[in-house]
Amino acid sequence: MAAADICKLAERGRITYCENLSWRAPIYRDRLEAGKVLASILPMLDLNINETVVYAIATGGIPVAATVARSLGLPLDIIVVKKITFPWTTEAGFGAVAPNNTYAYDAKIAHVYLGYTKEEVKELVKTTHHYVVERTLQLRGSLTYPRLDDKTVVLIDDGIATGYTMIAGLRFLRQHGARTLIAAAPTASIDGVDRVAGDAEKIIVPNLRSDPNYSVADAYIEWHDVSDEEAIKYLQWGRGELSDSGKNSILA
Repeated sequence: MAAADICKLAERGRITYCENLSWRAPIYRDRLEAGKVLASILPMLDLNINETVVYAIATGGIPVAATVARSLGLPLDIIVVKKITFPWTTEAGFGAVAPNNTYAYDAKIAHVYLGYTKEEVKELVKTTHHYVVERTLQLRGSLTYPRLDDKTVVLIDDGIATGYTMIAGLRFLRQHGARTLIAAAPTASIDGVDRVAGDAEKIIVPNLRSDPNYSVADAYIEWHDVSDEEAIKYLQWGRGELSDSGKNSILA
């Protein structure tokens, strides 16, 4: 199916979204279908394939990004980004940490609402970064990343809620020399993408929503936490190291 049949493109500043897929949920059967929709839209941006790479935010963004990379023949890598969570829950956060202690957070929530000092925030970042290092070694095997000078980098997650996870990832990639950053996710909240807009040249979000109780999972009929085993196999498939039949075994 042609991209035009899937998505009626519209723009909102730096944000490109699909008018016919927005403001409602669910939209996608699963992360793989969502990746196919993203893969159909990205060629409309006139990307120079030889200068474009795809990065996935682990682990939920990996099946989406692997589908994009496989469909478009693009190199694929990952970064681990961890939420800085509220004291009373591990589900919601007011910031996020990427490799190299790169971070982003809501200063008003941290300092006014929660009463943290700047030093206390630094300690939270440090603690969260320990997790990032551990998970990066588990999923990627190395903390060393290549330089991205003169590259266009598409950073993909399975959704954008507050936006801090995406922002931390984008800032890490910018530190590594990325010339142009494209934030891409199958679904996002308006507040989240507006927050991300300051750190990316372009944002691609087929399903844009303004729900007061926005949830990434609501965009998907089938939703589950992506296991490490799944993540590694999807990475292999996205890089062309695993056949389609091998990929199908993940879903069996």
